Amino acid sequence: MKKIPLRVIFAAVCGLFLLAVTVVMARRLIINHSFVSAYEQGDYRVDQEKSLLTMNFPESFVPLYNLGNASYKLADYNSAIAYYTKALEMYPPEAKECDIRVNLALSLCDTIDFYHLDSQDKIDTALFILYKARDVLTEKGCAAEAEGEKGHDPEAQQLKEDIDEMIKKLQNPDQNGSNGQQEQNSSSDDSDSSSGGGSGPSEREKKVQGELEGKKKDAMEDRKDQQGTLEKYSDFIGGDEEGGGNGDVDGSGSGDGEGGSGKQVNPW
Repeated sequence: MKKIPLRVIFAAVCGLFLLAVTVVMARRLIINHSFVSAYEQGDYRVDQEKSLLTMNFPESFVPLYNLGNASYKLADYNSAIAYYTKALEMYPPEAKECDIRVNLALSLCDTIDFYHLDSQDKIDTALFILYKARDVLTEKGCAAEAEGEKGHDPEAQQLKEDIDEMIKKLQNPDQNGSNGQQEQNSSSDDSDSSSGGGSGPSEREKKVQGELEGKKKDAMEDRKDQQGTLEKYSDFIGGDEEGGGNGDVDGSGSGDGEGGSGKQVNPW
């Protein structure tokens, strides 16, 4: 029996290997394209995209980023945080890394219920989360740490500045509240001296009470503003559908061609 030359066997093995890689890459491309198409229609299916986590190469961060986006849109912020964090461990390129960091910071902030920060413990927890989100943005220079400086990613820098503003508001509660309390104390003294022990509230007390109610409403509006700041960014995850094409659906394209702003914000 004639022996098959070693070089033929080697060529056959290489050919089978290249065929297997081609099949895997084609499958990833098809699944990812299907995910992106569904995502743009508001259908945040994740089952098929999760299948890409097996034999997750090349660009291992791509399916994790996409799953993070889908989880965010489904308001599953803890899962989004987990996916984005894992994506950062897959060594994404700098331009992609800033996108992931912005979305991770947003997911962290969205775990805060700004409408019900009614105790010091809740405020302290919110501050801890905000500082953590801030660190995510500044860790690799996407946003600048020092005030007045600029990081290399505009969206990260703007979000970091908004987070700084939220931190200031939580650390320094509305001064109107303390002023209102001083006015209430002052009015109480005035009413004690002027009413001579009358049983009903004086006009002054009624006026101050109304002012205090107004200040409570103002404080609630501040909380709504904080929530609105995050909601302003919520459309960042998923991008601007009018911004042009998505670029390479597998995330391999350059940042300059992946959207109208030149920044990839859609699923990859």
